[in-house]
Amino acid sequence: MGLPDAILCDNAFSAPIGLSWFDEKLVRLGIRPLHGRPYHPQTQGKIERFNGTAQRELIDFGARRDNVEHFNADADRWRMTYNTLRPHESLADAPPITRWQQSRRLRPAALPPVVYPPHAILRKVTQVGDVYYAGTRILVGRSLARQQVRIIAGEHDIAIYYCSHLLRVISRELLSDKRSYKLR
Repeated sequence: MGLPDAILCDNAFSAPIGLSWFDEKLVRLGIRPLHGRPYHPQTQGKIERFNGTAQRELIDFGARRDNVEHFNADADRWRMTYNTLRPHESLADAPPITRWQQSRRLRPAALPPVVYPPHAILRKVTQVGDVYYAGTRILVGRSLARQQVRIIAGEHDIAIYYCSHLLRVISRELLSDKRSYKLR
């Protein structure tokens, strides 16, 4: 089984700024974490639809629940039907197997190390999730504590990256404003 290009997540574990613990692992694996807008459940509609279908077609329709092996066998049978035989309206009444292809990206045995280009401007994230740049404390997220982030300084702003994932863009005007002690 290969790695996906992206994973759609709800906002239950998302961080207000930066990455959640889960997102950080996805980024290191080269998977783009996608999130819907907060308080906008329509984004997750297809997931909710799937959960409802599984409830109706598997649970309510008589999946055996006397022991785990029986339930797993019934779930495997339902999953095979759902993915290979059952028509899906969103796919012009074709089953998902007609669109699926295995990813060529293999899952590594361990999370790959974070690597930045030579001579990149790097900052170590503090234990509370901040970095310091141009005399300003900038929040990048607690899940990155004790890790390195890359700063790309442009003429008008700076961009902060974790691996290849853009965390924040901050205008130089805000950086020079000594009143903004902490950029949140």
